[in-house]
Amino acid sequence: MSSIMGGIPGRTQDQRTRDMRALLIEATLDCLQAQGFHGASLSVILKRAGVSRGAWAHHFSSKHDLIAAAAEAMMAEAATAARAVTATLDGQEDRFTSLIEQVWQRFYRGRHRDVLFELVVACRTDRELAHRLQPVFVELIESFRGAWGSATPDASGGGDLLTLTLFVLRGMAMQEMLAESLDGQAALRQLWTGITRDFLQARHDRPLGRPAGGRILGVAS
Repeated sequence: MSSIMGGIPGRTQDQRTRDMRALLIEATLDCLQAQGFHGASLSVILKRAGVSRGAWAHHFSSKHDLIAAAAEAMMAEAATAARAVTATLDGQEDRFTSLIEQVWQRFYRGRHRDVLFELVVACRTDRELAHRLQPVFVELIESFRGAWGSATPDASGGGDLLTLTLFVLRGMAMQEMLAESLDGQAALRQLWTGITRDFLQARHDRPLGRPAGGRILGVAS
């Protein structure tokens, strides 16, 4: 496959480099989903990509380098998708509820979910990989918060609620994998959306710092 790519006329060296890296990254993500982190050996990845070890060595210094690049590419794609999700919320009455369901379908199902969990588990014992990927995970959460902040009526609490929602959905996704359920968490997602809707409505109706009961900082209003 790499020889075919290299033989296309009119392509610059930079284009060939980008195409080769993209080919290897796509094969890496496929192998991480199909074989898991430890099963996705370099030889397995290269076989799937149709790339020789010599050609691979021109683009990546190690398997860790390739894995990290694949993770970075997947997270960048997720950030782009997050912005696309925001555009679909316009005109919807219950924007946050719609957001939760779209996040679930786009980011906690299929390859994104499977690869995410493989990388998280690998990072627990592989400190080199963890050091490389930690800022990638942090940046992804921040990009989600930035893209979806408009879905919450109260910015003072909405950002943290979005982050908490991502963590809750991640736990649901893990449980679904363990239970081998097609969508056994639907009822729990509905419960969570109800909780978040009530929380956001309460913050919207009550001024910041004024808890139920009419007291601010311990002083009766």
